Amino acid sequence: MRRLATLAVLTVLVVAGRALAEAPPSLESLHMKAAIASEDRQLIRQWLGPAVTNLAASTDVARRGMVEAREDILAEGRQDAGRSPAFQQAFGEEAIAALQDAAKKAVSQDARLNIFMTVAGLRRLEGIPMLEEALVRDPYAASRYWAAKGLDLVADLVAEKNQPRIEQQMAESAEKALDAGPTDLAVLALFEMLSKFDHEKAHDVLADGVSQYVQRAQASDPVSVQVMMQAITGLERAYSREVRPEAKARILSAYAMMAAWIMPPLADTNLLPSLNASLEKITGDRVAFSQTDEPVVQKLAMMEWVEKLVRDKRIAKRPPLPPAIEEAVKAYLAPGGAPVAPAPSPVPPPPDQPTPIPAPPDPRAGRTVYIPLAPPAPEK
Repeated sequence: MRRLATLAVLTVLVVAGRALAEAPPSLESLHMKAAIASEDRQLIRQWLGPAVTNLAASTDVARRGMVEAREDILAEGRQDAGRSPAFQQAFGEEAIAALQDAAKKAVSQDARLNIFMTVAGLRRLEGIPMLEEALVRDPYAASRYWAAKGLDLVADLVAEKNQPRIEQQMAESAEKALDAGPTDLAVLALFEMLSKFDHEKAHDVLADGVSQYVQRAQASDPVSVQVMMQAITGLERAYSREVRPEAKARILSAYAMMAAWIMPPLADTNLLPSLNASLEKITGDRVAFSQTDEPVVQKLAMMEWVEKLVRDKRIAKRPPLPPAIEEAVKAYLAPGGAPVAPAPSPVPPPPDQPTPIPAPPDPRAGRTVYIPLAPPAPEK
């Protein structure tokens, strides 16, 4: 009996010791410290260890461990009055380093997704290189979206701290991603990010990205509509802050591309009025556009904007037109610009008449003689 009691006590001590070893240390004592020492950073690394492990390698089918780990890291890393600047800086640096190492080992989609969701939520400058890498190279579309979203979330801090070099790098990463044709949600995040920057590279990438996107967008899809409305907002801001004439022309070319490619009546009813209002604001000009007009009439007014920008030499040339409009223009305009009359439709024979067939040419008359398929008259 004594032996059994001894074993029971030892078992309790072992289990309790294991629980204490696995429990992460509390960081509450560090939250308001004015300076973080090396031993404090060691404590932060000890706290991050189990959380990052669960984030990257949890085997829970419901992924509860991953979600809880992500929420715990974001709760500790929040940037508010409950954390001193020193702690925020130290925790952010240690967290990004741990997550970067975990991303090198994580191969599953769920693990990588949760890692980049965490990096995005931390909104740290230290996480930008990691997000830029994932934006163009991660094998999963969900990870690439959260990389784009994370760059958008941290863009406010970049702009606030006036970091032109980082703005340029982020714009270059966005350019590579946009060339690859990402999902609409990723495009939305990248357009929002670029719209927050004043760097000339960001303006150029935004203008070119809009010109690319509008040619493949579905103007009736709710997400595509959000993307194009954000594009209008971003282009307007970029135009107002640009001083380079060639950059202003580039932005107006993106406007012209939108005017040409947004096709009513399927397009959202807010798109063309918003585009027209923005063009009026930045150019100071007007065309015969009315929100009460039929969609087709509004489209004609948009094409008038395109012609006006070309005629006033604000843009170098007319943008490529959608195939339907291009074919219509080619069908009804001669090379010199004069209207071409459409070919007459063949007139079918009257219903009570037999269908004629062509006879061989008559050399005496020099014309084709048509012989009706009528029965011969009876002989008398």
